[in-house]
Amino acid sequence: MAYEIEEAKRLVVEAGKRLVESGLIARTWGNVSARISDTQFVITPSGRAYEDLTPEEVVVVNIADCSHEGDIKPSSEKGVHAAAYRHHPTVDFVIHTHQRAATIVSITGMDIVNVYDEFKGVLGNKVPCADYAMSTTDSLRRKVERCIEMNPSARAIMLMHHGALVMGDDYDHAFALAENLEKCCEKVIKDNYLRHSWDKTYSDDARRAYFLKKNGADEMPDEICDLGSSVRSGNHFTLTFGGKTVDVDLETGLGINGIAPKVEKIHRAIYNSENVTMIRHLATPDVVAVSCLDETMDPMIDDFAQIVGLDVKCVPWINGDTDECAKEIAKSIKDRNAVLIQGMGAMITGNNDGDLQALDIIMDKGAAAQIDCNIFNRSHYVPKAECFLMRTVYLAKYSKQIDKK
Repeated sequence: MAYEIEEAKRLVVEAGKRLVESGLIARTWGNVSARISDTQFVITPSGRAYEDLTPEEVVVVNIADCSHEGDIKPSSEKGVHAAAYRHHPTVDFVIHTHQRAATIVSITGMDIVNVYDEFKGVLGNKVPCADYAMSTTDSLRRKVERCIEMNPSARAIMLMHHGALVMGDDYDHAFALAENLEKCCEKVIKDNYLRHSWDKTYSDDARRAYFLKKNGADEMPDEICDLGSSVRSGNHFTLTFGGKTVDVDLETGLGINGIAPKVEKIHRAIYNSENVTMIRHLATPDVVAVSCLDETMDPMIDDFAQIVGLDVKCVPWINGDTDECAKEIAKSIKDRNAVLIQGMGAMITGNNDGDLQALDIIMDKGAAAQIDCNIFNRSHYVPKAECFLMRTVYLAKYSKQIDKK
């Protein structure tokens, strides 16, 4: 039964906050909607942070043609939600997430058939995967709608290279679908590792070691150098390294209020190459594992292409020769927001804490995808032309947002 409009808007706002807290979405990624009649639904607006969203900002959309009321722009994925309501008259709450495990499994392009018994009561027998199309496009809407039509009993579907769509009878059912789908996909990933490795038990360390051995790479390093983090302000930057901070002159590399460590060369080279104000060393285990391959990292997830770049280069770590290393890092990060450093993880760049949070999340998820999909032997990549288009659009929108500040 459809919601009253006030309750629907309140639940959409509540759902956004709950999704962020649970880790199923981050920042403005994903979208939430609720049916208010046979002909209309309400949906989250485009580009608004869930933490600060108010019911007044939630947009009323017509199911038939996706036209909307008011001046606030609805989510660009409104057509996907409209398709769900058209084909499922009893569905009253829809959530589109970019949740980690479901996104990784979606990259394989495989349906989950014979869903585990423990999840079958919520998910049913099968979770299908919709063919890939670039996010926000009518092509994506058509492919998702086709997947819904071909799988009328499925209330959860994966979107290849993108995320998941869950179609609940109500708010609670939608969350049960999203949460069970994530647990199911986590189990699919772990069981796939056990099947290929022949190990009897699963651990993240063993998974990474298997991935590296499978690809002929060195083992995980025993020690990772701290490459520091920094914030630029005018002609100097504040470098945090080894638990201490020092202000560094951008031109000379000399410490203003202390002795600058050698890693200042890396930060200074990046600042002199890219128009950014923040740099952070990212050394999460999956990112370090991928850096050990000493290979370019191509996008498997469309968010990765938008936020990070068309690819991420890997630079050899030359300890003791940081001038040359810094030069290569700055060269390789050009027009991107991350660079891998062999066996050391990655350096990420941005202009505010939100940028770095997004890069941290998508780099770690992208690295996990590289590992797990390689173990699946189904490493599929987002088409280069579409990576270019998504990155271009993302940067253009981002520039406009910066100009407004």
